Amino acid sequence: MKLVLVLTAVLAVMFGSPALAQDAHDAAFYPEHADAAAMVDAALAQARDEDKQALIVFGADWCHDSRGLASKLEDDARLSALIADHYVLVRVDVGQRQRNQDQLQRFGVIESFGTPTLVISDGAGVLQNGLTAHDWRTADSAALSDVAMYLSRYADTDAEGETPVSGADLDAAAQTWPPYIQAQTEIDARLAGGEMSEAEAARARIYARGMARSIARLGMGRVAEAQEVEIADSADLQALGVAPATDLTAAVSERISEIDFDLLARLASQDAETAEAMAEDAASPQRVE
Repeated sequence: MKLVLVLTAVLAVMFGSPALAQDAHDAAFYPEHADAAAMVDAALAQARDEDKQALIVFGADWCHDSRGLASKLEDDARLSALIADHYVLVRVDVGQRQRNQDQLQRFGVIESFGTPTLVISDGAGVLQNGLTAHDWRTADSAALSDVAMYLSRYADTDAEGETPVSGADLDAAAQTWPPYIQAQTEIDARLAGGEMSEAEAARARIYARGMARSIARLGMGRVAEAQEVEIADSADLQALGVAPATDLTAAVSERISEIDFDLLARLASQDAETAEAMAEDAASPQRVE
């Protein structure tokens, strides 16, 4: 019982819990009633006019990691400078993943599988960061150097002054995570047994991949903290032309190996939360978005 309670508390911190994530007096980062379409349109127009990228963070104020990322981007001098120089930042509320999904879909992202979901777009509305949009569900635990290198990569800027930086192959670490391996096996079995359609299997795979990579980012943050090093995804370093000082992939894989929960059960639980939130929204005709 004690292990279950500890794991529940860890998951609440990692992925957000309304009871744990936000005090009533905290300022809103993701305004619930804002006109998301107008905000995104304005961000794209400004990005186009200023030759910058739009960074659109789809999150929620109940979410520990959504708020943690917002604080990082505001409070860390390196990150705030990157944003000021190269990005137009806007934050969009998704509630329990039931709101403003159309604003994600306009960039070709089918839905927010978790919070926060990051969209990086040029001024023409062309998505730049593909499936890595789903990598940030543990953003509050990510290393500042990891976030900085990621943003530098998509800002098409150099990384002078950022070395030495250790690298970790994020995808390789994610693929060694036991819950991810189990999820792939289960998806294959359900698909073969007719319990899942091709579309359902594809959706589950996107969810599982994003979660595994998010867990790997958490592991990178933990390794960076323990070893007191700068760290980033090797793919981001390669794109920036930065040679990693050390390869810490094995250390990251080891760090995340004991994090254990059922990915497909969690997806089902999230879907139930989203359906309940949609029903609540539908029952509130006075709601203004």
